[in-house]
Amino acid sequence: MRVFVTGPTGFLGVRVVRALLDQGLEVTALIRPDTEDKLGPLRYRVNLVRGDAWNPASLKGRAHGHQTVVHLMGGTRPDPKRGVTFRTLNYDSARNVMQMAVSDGVAHFVLLSAASGLPGVQAGYIDNKRDAESYLQTTGLAWTILRAPPLYVPGTRRNPSYAALSLLRFIPPFSFFFGHMTPIAADVAARAIARLALTAEPLQYRLITPAKIRQLGRAPIRPLHEPPRTAYPDSDDALDEAPFGWLP
Repeated sequence: MRVFVTGPTGFLGVRVVRALLDQGLEVTALIRPDTEDKLGPLRYRVNLVRGDAWNPASLKGRAHGHQTVVHLMGGTRPDPKRGVTFRTLNYDSARNVMQMAVSDGVAHFVLLSAASGLPGVQAGYIDNKRDAESYLQTTGLAWTILRAPPLYVPGTRRNPSYAALSLLRFIPPFSFFFGHMTPIAADVAARAIARLALTAEPLQYRLITPAKIRQLGRAPIRPLHEPPRTAYPDSDDALDEAPFGWLP
């Protein structure tokens, strides 16, 4: 089974690539020129293709022969002076990659979206994530949409508001109202995405909630076959890090 990943060199992307390889899947990583070093030792275990999610011409034929595309790109920090808007970051890139998937005959598309009502997150970010979801549902692709909460690395300094949400998740009735906002460890989210890619099928349509992401990320998965014994970084310090409360 071949999986095509966009955004593989980012905070979550490196972890998703590692989790996919751990499941015995063949991974193709879409990277910009001279960024493969961000994958660390994993770059020797994946198929690297160069392209730009904001340049449709550079994507032509890249996903041919793959069963699933996992799209991890997006951002919460627009830069209007440079023409970088929420729509550019979160909708345009997703639309271009979806069009690539349709043209190349990919059966299933996994889209990393975001949960709603997150503190400190501008409405434009969520709106364009929802627009990307809506576009995906018109493409004819089978799809999996993950509405992820903020992500963090255990042991790192936490944003006080998100740390408070983590505590409220265990206190009813606050857990009912704030459970979807509670941050999830990045490695848990990565394993959940890998599991969803592993089980993706044609004519399958799944909307994944934060609670389901936790459940999937904590459950053991039997690999398709034993992965090669290739050294990983000794710790997550060797990976591309981001502050607590990272969003796709």
